[in-house]
Amino acid sequence: MFGFSLGKIVVATILILAVWYGFKMMSRIGEVRADALSREPKPKANKLEAEDLVECKRCKAFVSAGARACVRDDCPYPR
Repeated sequence: MFGFSLGKIVVATILILAVWYGFKMMSRIGEVRADALSREPKPKANKLEAEDLVECKRCKAFVSAGARACVRDDCPYPR
């Protein structure tokens, strides 16, 4: 019932070799992908530039230094 014939041994050997080389190939593909990812230049982080705010003399609101005039008639900023 559990006899080993030449056909069974050949099929078992082929299956074991297929699994072995399959794992070997998958690990090589993973190494190549990891190597390619490590070689890619990493994008630089976009730095946001901070802008200093100044206090408006009339309404006491903080506005950009290069702000345009608001709707108030007595606004100190140019229109």
